[in-house]
Amino acid sequence: MVNPPETRKLLELQHNCARGGQVMEAVLESAVRMGADLVLIQESRGEREKDSTRSHPSFMFIRWEEGEPAKCWIAVNRASHCRVTEMKDMTRNSRNHVQVIEVTPPDMPTITIADVYNQCRDGGRPAQSADWGAIAKSARVIIAGDMNAHSTV
Repeated sequence: MVNPPETRKLLELQHNCARGGQVMEAVLESAVRMGADLVLIQESRGEREKDSTRSHPSFMFIRWEEGEPAKCWIAVNRASHCRVTEMKDMTRNSRNHVQVIEVTPPDMPTITIADVYNQCRDGGRPAQSADWGAIAKSARVIIAGDMNAHSTV
C-alpha cells in the first residue's frame, strides 16, 4: 500500500487573550508546537500597555498603530512558507476591530482571512465599518473571531 503524498495545509489558531500577557505567550507557544502558520489574536495587551511589550521570537506581528486599542493582531509564524499580505484598505474605518489578510500557502490558492472583534463600542459595532462587500468578493474567505460572543443577534 502506498501512502498518499503529504499535502501542505494552512494551519491557523484563533484566541481572545483578554488582555493577558501570559495567556498570549501560552497561545503562541501552543501555536509553535502545533506548527501553526497564523495566530489570530484578540485583546493582546492591556489598554495602557504599548505594543512593544509583546513579542515572540517565532512570530512577526501584524498590528494596528501604537496608541490604538489592541483589539486584533495577527501573528505570522516566521517558519511559515505562506505569503501574507495585509489588506488595510478594507478595514480602515473599523478602529482595529477587524484585520484582513490575504494568505497564499505554497501550491494552494489564496485565502482571504478576516479576524473580527465585534464588541459594541460607543453605541455601535466598529467591525461593521469594514468593507465587507470587498472582503466577500474573494473566492475563498474565512471569517474568525469574537463576532458571536458579544452579539445579541
